[in-house]
Amino acid sequence: MTQRDSRLTRTLLLVGFLAIAVGILAARASPARAYEVSIYQSTPAVFWVGVAVAVLTSLVVVVRAPSSRFAAGGVALAALAIAAVSALPLVREYHFYGFNDSLTHLGWAKSLVSETLTPLDIVYPSGHVSAGMFSAALGVELTTAMMLVVFFVSVVYLVFVPLLVSLVVSDRRAVLIAVFSALLFLPVNLNGFKLMFFPYSLASFFGLVLLYLFFRHQFSGTDAVESRWRGHVTPVSVLFAIGTVALVSYHLQVAVNYLVLFGVAAAIQLVQRWRTPDAVADQRPVYGLTLVFAAAFVYWLTQYTVGFSTGGLFVEGVLGILSGSSEAGTAISQRTGSVTAVGGGIFDVFVKLFLVNAVYALITLGVFFGVVFGRLPRLSAQGRTILRTLTFSLVVLVPYFFAHLLGVISETNFFFRHVGFAMILATVVGSVGLFYAFEWLSGTEYWSKYGAAVKAGAPVASALVIGLTLMVMFPSPYIYLPSNHVPAQQMGAYDTAFGMSDEDVRYVGIRGNPDRFVDALPDSPTPALGFTTPDEALIDLPSYYDGPRYLMVSKTDHDREVIAYRELRYSEANLTAVRDQPNVNRVMSNGAADLYYVSG
Repeated sequence: MTQRDSRLTRTLLLVGFLAIAVGILAARASPARAYEVSIYQSTPAVFWVGVAVAVLTSLVVVVRAPSSRFAAGGVALAALAIAAVSALPLVREYHFYGFNDSLTHLGWAKSLVSETLTPLDIVYPSGHVSAGMFSAALGVELTTAMMLVVFFVSVVYLVFVPLLVSLVVSDRRAVLIAVFSALLFLPVNLNGFKLMFFPYSLASFFGLVLLYLFFRHQFSGTDAVESRWRGHVTPVSVLFAIGTVALVSYHLQVAVNYLVLFGVAAAIQLVQRWRTPDAVADQRPVYGLTLVFAAAFVYWLTQYTVGFSTGGLFVEGVLGILSGSSEAGTAISQRTGSVTAVGGGIFDVFVKLFLVNAVYALITLGVFFGVVFGRLPRLSAQGRTILRTLTFSLVVLVPYFFAHLLGVISETNFFFRHVGFAMILATVVGSVGLFYAFEWLSGTEYWSKYGAAVKAGAPVASALVIGLTLMVMFPSPYIYLPSNHVPAQQMGAYDTAFGMSDEDVRYVGIRGNPDRFVDALPDSPTPALGFTTPDEALIDLPSYYDGPRYLMVSKTDHDREVIAYRELRYSEANLTAVRDQPNVNRVMSNGAADLYYVSG
C-alpha cells in the first residue's frame, strides 16, 4: 500500500468512526418518551446516516486492503455500527424491550432478586441470574440489566462466528467474510427467534462459546505418551464443563440441538478412529465432553415437567400426521393468512425476512456436497472435520426442525425458533463457502476481465445486503409487526391499576387480557382476569358484558392495531369509541394508558 493509499484509508476510517460516534450521541440525546411502534422511524435520522457511513467506509477499507493492518480497523468500525443498532433499546433508554414471554421472564427475574423464587424454581434460570448479577454489579434497573444480557450474548455471537470460521480456514480473508456474515444477524427472524430477552435466542448465541471450546479441545493436539485421562481433561475441557451447566439451564430445546452437534462430532471421530486411525491421531477424544453435556442435560431435564410436555406435543404431532388426524403447517398458514389480510404479500415478506437467509442456506448446502464428494481439496483435515460436524448435524437437525410443522406442535412458534438456530450454523458454514467461492472466482478468466469492477462495486452491494437485514432486526410496521417497546408509563399504569382495582372485577383487554403484566409485576396485587374484548364489542361494552369489567386501553394497543396491523382485528373508530359510551367510566389515566370501568 502506497503512502497516498494509506492516508486515504486512515481518512476513511476517521470519517466512519466520527459518523457512528455522532449517530450514537444523537440517538442517546433522543430517549423514548412514549411507546414507539417502530424503533426505526423513532430513532433520529442522524443515527442511521452515521450507521450507513460507518458500514460503507468499513467495507471500502476491507475490500481495498484485506491483508493490511487497516482491515482490523474496518472490521471494528462495522462491528461498532451494527452493535449500536442491536443496542438501540439501551441507547435510547427504553424502560424495557419485549412483550409476551419477555414480560413473564421479567417477573421471574424480579422474584429471583427479591428471593421469593430460587434459581431451581425456574427451568431456565441462567439468563435471569445473569440479569440479576448485572443489575447488582452495575447499579442499574433490572429491566435495563435484562436488555444488557441480550446485548452481551449478541456480542458473543458476533465474536464467536469468526472465531469458529478461523478454526476451519486460517486465511484472514475467510475471517473477514465471517465477521460481515455475523453482522447480518441472520438467525433473527422476528417469529420464534428474537433480539430480546428470549431464552431460546440467548442460549443459541451463548452456545457458540461451547462449540468453539469443543473444537479447540478436539484439535489442541495430544502427546502419544500422554495418559488416557489427560487426553480428556484439559483447561479447555474444564471451561466446557462449566459452560455446559450455563447452557443447559439457559434453554433445554437449545441444549438438545447442541447435544446433536456434539454427538455427531463424537460419532465422526469414532468412525474415523475405526476406519482411518491416522486421521484422528492428532485429535483429542471428544467422547468425554459429549457424555458430560449429555449427563447435564438429562439431569436438568428430569427435574422439570416442561421438557416432557414439549416432547409429548412433538410426538403427538408426528403421530397425528401419520394417522391423518392432524394437519401440518399451522404456524406458517396462520402467519401467511395474517400478512395477506393486512395487505402484504407473501413474496414481499419472504424477500424482507428470508432472502439473504436463503442464499446462505444454499451456500451451506453446496459446502455439504463439497465435503461429501471431496470438492474442497485445499481444506485442512481439521477444517474438513469441523465442516463435516456442522453440515452432518444439519442433516440430522433439519428434518427434526421441520417435524415441528406437524400436528399440534405446529401451532407453536417452535419451528421458527429452530430456523434461527439453523441459521447460526449456516452463517458459519456459509462464510466458508463464500470464501472458497471468491477464491475460485479470483482464479478465473472472468476475474481478470471484471475483477476491478467487482471490487469497486462490492462495498455498495454488501452495504445494501446489510441494510436489508438491519431493517428486520427489530419488528416494525415495515414487516407488519409492532415494536416490543414497553414504556415505563405503561408498566406504571398496570401497577397502579392492579393496586387500586376491585379484586372481584375482572380485567379484559385488547387482543388479550393483561396476564403478562400480572407476571411482570409480581409484587403487585393479582387481579381477576377475563378474556379478550372483540372489536365489535367496543362500541357497546355494557351490553356485551354481564357484569362489571376493567378494560385497559393504551397507546401501545392503538398503535399496534392501527399502524402495525392496519386495523386487521380492531378499527381505530371502535378503539376511540370506548371513551364516549354511557356506563363506561375512565377511572385512571397517565398519558400512556387509560383504565375504564364498565358497568355491565
